[in-house]
This record gives sequence, C-alpha cells and structure tokens, in this order.
Amino acid sequence: MLFWSAVKFSSLPTPPVLFRQFENGEISREELQATMAVHARDLIEDMVEVRQNPMAAYMEKLRNQSAIRKLSRKHGSSLLREVLTALGEIPGFPPAHLLWNASHRQMPLHCFVRMRQEPIFRVTKMDVKPMQVTVQVEYGASSKTAMTREVIVLYRDQRFKLELQDRKEI
Repeated sequence: MLFWSAVKFSSLPTPPVLFRQFENGEISREELQATMAVHARDLIEDMVEVRQNPMAAYMEKLRNQSAIRKLSRKHGSSLLREVLTALGEIPGFPPAHLLWNASHRQMPLHCFVRMRQEPIFRVTKMDVKPMQVTVQVEYGASSKTAMTREVIVLYRDQRFKLELQDRKEI
C-alpha cells in the first residue's frame, strides 16, 4: 500500500537493478542479500507505521486512488502503468523506489503515488501524443519549497517501448 516512511528517497539501487548487477557479476550474492534485506526492512517499517496510524493510511489511500482514477479516466490505466514503469527505469530518478514494480499488473496503480505522505510522488500533468508522452511530476518533501518538480519527456523507441528523451527541473 504505502512504501517509504522517510522524507528522503532511498539511494539504494532498485531490486531489478540489483538482480541485473548480480546476474552480470557486478555484486556478490551476499551484497545482493544484504541490500534486499535493507529494502525489506524499509517495507516492514512502513507496514508498522500503517498499523500504528490506520486512519491516516486509509485517508492517504483514498487520496491516491482518487488521483489515479482521474489520470486513468483521461489517459487509460494501461498507458498510465506504462508511463510509471518507464519513470521507474530512469537512472538516478529518486521515486524509482516507488515505481520499480509498476509493470506488475497485480499491483494496484494507487500504490505508486503518494499524494501527501512523505516522500511525496505525484503525477500532476500528462500530455500524450502518438509517439511521445510528456509527464510533469512532483516529489520529495511536502513543503512547497522543498518539493522537486520535473518535466519528463518519454518517447517510443523502435520496439514501441517508452524511453527517456528529456528531463528537466522546473
């Protein structure tokens, strides 16, 4: 449901990156297991936080569902999932830790946004063209001055997969 309880996004590689590094021989099995254990601890901490404050977690879930419902009505849930997956694959993109499994259809889309619980991740605007998607996102702390806003342009490559074309802070 909710993923990170700290204000900062994790600087650890996402699980798909870790497994790719392990398969390429860049990290050992022990390093993989240790880093995955850190990911697991973060998830457990978040579950404990949800358990301690279920009303706040429920309200956040409703806000997240509402935001995703609006985007899905306008652009379709398949495209939205594809965009979130592409964002999760951008190297050095801090919210990738929320988005790394966005391609898994069994995960509800509202799990990938955080409207008010820090660290925030919101898709504020999407402009869709046949071969290009422009996405405006906000992420970071809930304070307006500490929040990062970016415009990310994704294009469809020869395999028709969305890839990063341009990324700039606004």
